[in-house]
Amino acid sequence: MKIACLFTALALMALTAPAAAMPDLDDDAMAERLAACAACHGARGEGVPGSEYYPHLAGKPAGYLFAQMQGFRDGRRHYPQMIYLMRNWDDAWLARIASFFAAQPMVALQHAAPAAQSDADRARAERLVHEGDPARDLPPCASCHGPQLQGREPGVPALAGLPTDYLIAQLGGWMTGSRHSIAPDCMAQVVSRLDPTEVRRVATFVAGLIPEPETTALEASAEPLPLDCGGATHFDPARGVQP
Repeated sequence: MKIACLFTALALMALTAPAAAMPDLDDDAMAERLAACAACHGARGEGVPGSEYYPHLAGKPAGYLFAQMQGFRDGRRHYPQMIYLMRNWDDAWLARIASFFAAQPMVALQHAAPAAQSDADRARAERLVHEGDPARDLPPCASCHGPQLQGREPGVPALAGLPTDYLIAQLGGWMTGSRHSIAPDCMAQVVSRLDPTEVRRVATFVAGLIPEPETTALEASAEPLPLDCGGATHFDPARGVQP
């Protein structure tokens, strides 16, 4: 599956170009222009049924999507296919791509079935997701990502229903230092307080949560997040790229 995605992306690179080279595009034209993304993420970011790894993009905040694409381009994230695609794209085109996928409806798509989880492990994971662990200064996932893990504008992603392997890989990336966000990197702080068993428990639990129809990311709030997160406010469509 990963090899097929790479070949598809390479074959369709001719469909992409910097934003300055293109006129305004409607949704259908954008979907065609972004055909290189479809093999892994779905034509409109809805994901690929049965995928064991690739995340859905539809409905995630534009700021988050922008920051991740910029991260692949600028060296904060490391995945060959994405690095190859992003390497020549400017911020204006990344912002247009991010806004396109953010405007698509969040879908209740089940990826590969999550692994079976005992009642005890599920309860432990659910407690970390919704209550955190004050003894370790560990905030609940829901305090940033929303009560349904639906994300928060402008830059906190939805997590519900992402593939287990993808979630483990991303949390593991922060744990090993191979993934970085814009400083201050709050996720690096969070993951440093978890052990590998907890990472797997939480990932398995979150992968089994399917967004309700018409779920959208929470609106931006003036209330501070429990930790300082540089990536959470790096790009706001209303204000553009922030320093």
